Amino acid sequence: MHLISRKAQTVRILGNTFAFRPGESIHTENSYKYSIERFTALARSAGWTVRNSWTDANTMFSVHALIAE
Repeated sequence: MHLISRKAQTVRILGNTFAFRPGESIHTENSYKYSIERFTALARSAGWTVRNSWTDANTMFSVHALIAE
């Protein structure tokens, strides 16, 4: 997904300043599809532990709470 600036603007985030021109876009999201088991393994390989997972009724969508190992 991309957000597109409608006008020239300057945004401050955590002490950093970013300037956008009209029509300039910023990439804000990537979407990847993983099974819960594959996501848990991926998180573990990056030093995280899945504390909890929530899914829809068909387990087609999930949200995970992670904690650092």
